[in-house]
Amino acid sequence: MAVVPDADAGRRSLMLESEGPETSSVSSRKTSFIKRLLMTMGPGLMVCLADTDGSCLITAADSGSEWRYQLLLLQIILIPILYFAQELSVRLALAKGKGLCALLRIEAGKKWAWIVAIPLLIDCVLALISELTVFGQTLLACWDIPLWISSTAFALALVLLALTGSYAVAEKVGLIMGILQVLFFATIFANHPSGSEIWDDLWTFPLTNGNYIKVVTANIGAVIMPWMLAYQQSALCEKGIAGETDADAFLLERIDTGVGSVLTQGVMSAMLMTVAASKMYVGQDIETVDQLLVIFTETMHGALRAKIALTFAICGACIVAAIVVSLCGSWALEEAMGREITSLPTSEVRQSCGGVFQRISWNVRHRPAFYAAFISTCAAAWVLTIFTPTFAVDLTGVWTQFINGLLMPPTIFSLWYLAAYTLPAEYRLGPCLKWSLFLVFGICSAFCFISIPFAIEDSLKKKL
Repeated sequence: MAVVPDADAGRRSLMLESEGPETSSVSSRKTSFIKRLLMTMGPGLMVCLADTDGSCLITAADSGSEWRYQLLLLQIILIPILYFAQELSVRLALAKGKGLCALLRIEAGKKWAWIVAIPLLIDCVLALISELTVFGQTLLACWDIPLWISSTAFALALVLLALTGSYAVAEKVGLIMGILQVLFFATIFANHPSGSEIWDDLWTFPLTNGNYIKVVTANIGAVIMPWMLAYQQSALCEKGIAGETDADAFLLERIDTGVGSVLTQGVMSAMLMTVAASKMYVGQDIETVDQLLVIFTETMHGALRAKIALTFAICGACIVAAIVVSLCGSWALEEAMGREITSLPTSEVRQSCGGVFQRISWNVRHRPAFYAAFISTCAAAWVLTIFTPTFAVDLTGVWTQFINGLLMPPTIFSLWYLAAYTLPAEYRLGPCLKWSLFLVFGICSAFCFISIPFAIEDSLKKKL
């Protein structure tokens, strides 16, 4: 595959390499649907794998420990909600060919682009702190590797990945790391969950319990994260798929998003069921990887097995999420500044720049805003993780998802407005879907706002 600039629209489109221009369109038509699907899949799957990051997995474990299977039905209900939220990003990227903040800058003005971009960048920094912390907690709990060593290595690896200037490399690394989460599917039935308990808990909703509402909000925040919504739209532009308006392009990206939505909620459900069926920490908060290690040691009948499984699955989740959030915040800032992404294809960069350092220099010179934001995000997250560990730990688990839940409404409704009112008629949300999504997103947003006093009360009780 080669990514080439589109001179007319200022964007790039994915093209198939061929032996000559005369055979290009013929080769494209003959490419099988499955092959094209495999070629284009990535942004939707990767962002959904990032959805089940380290703090989300702790949130799922906490849900299972405190409420057994009473939040399992919520995980299933959130699958279509997650899908349609991400589908808005797909719709806008393919029809408009621009990222969220770039589109807001055009359709609503610079002010609205910055109103979304700045909180989004802050959210990405907080999310990256959470990833560094959970990553470090995992290696410390399993292998006694000091937090400062693991966090430093992680942050440097992210910067080096960005300096390659290749979205394709970042996506491949993210997908390989993220798919390791499927290891949790193997533990669902290890603790022999009771079918009758699962059935009874599915239909139990203690809505008058403040802590239950907070955990519900945390799960909603865990599944619809602001940075997820912005990332997929920008990633489609980076990959060169944005602006492809044929029916197959929409179908392929919707399949990508649908598979990712089912997979991510499956991983959340697997963690919840594994912990709910365990006899360890029943009715207690799960806030650290050390607690998960105790649970999984019992579940897998051995500390070494548990350490290996948690290292691969949790660290893989943290890596893919860290790649997504660090890219998302940097793209958002770049788009809000009105910077058009017109970088040359990697092959052309390699020809014009001799060595590795020359290519890195070229990348930084041509996208200074992106690299400034990316390196600053990694540096800020690293400093806070290393020098304020208590603050970093407080951000992990339920409270990280709670913050995401509060920032989710303005982001999701920005996407909803753009998809409902700014797209050409053939791509615009229809009346039924438009108002159905407005209602669903409104309910999710209401949970986020109503839970604030409950969360404050619960936090004060823990301090007393």
